Amino acid sequence: MDLSDIRKLRIKVGLSQTALAKKVGISQAHIAKIEGGKVDPRYSTVSKIFHCLKEEEKDYCKKYMTAHIYGIQEDEKASSASKIMRDQGISQVIVFRDETVVGMITEEDLLRHSGEASPRADEVMSDIPPMVSGTTSSDSVKELLLEFPAVIVIEREKAIGIITRSDLIKR
Repeated sequence: MDLSDIRKLRIKVGLSQTALAKKVGISQAHIAKIEGGKVDPRYSTVSKIFHCLKEEEKDYCKKYMTAHIYGIQEDEKASSASKIMRDQGISQVIVFRDETVVGMITEEDLLRHSGEASPRADEVMSDIPPMVSGTTSSDSVKELLLEFPAVIVIEREKAIGIITRSDLIKR
């Protein structure tokens, strides 16, 4: 690769000059000059630029996650999950104990327990969905979604996002 490839690769991965500059640790103006052929950058700068662009090119699952996780606490009524699903047009709600994921309530779970007198979330919920880091490949997550309705993306043991089948279908 040569310097003329920087702009093409940056556009291909969907980064602005400003975003690339921030990742590399240089100014946006410097990126513009490099792309325009107006400056002869140091090897270390070019190396950092290509490294960042190659990392962006990887198909990490974090690209497909929804950062907002709809959830309820385990001691809340399961009807709260039903209301969230209806209002948000989603098919599952994550169940938390404080900030820890302890389960998931799906439409199927609610149907299975319909007619019961005000069950709590922890009485209705399914097992915890699979959890992966944001750098897990999207292909690995796709395999998990063939078995589970959702995958939780975690960072330092904290849930930071959710990926459902529809998230990967949209890609």
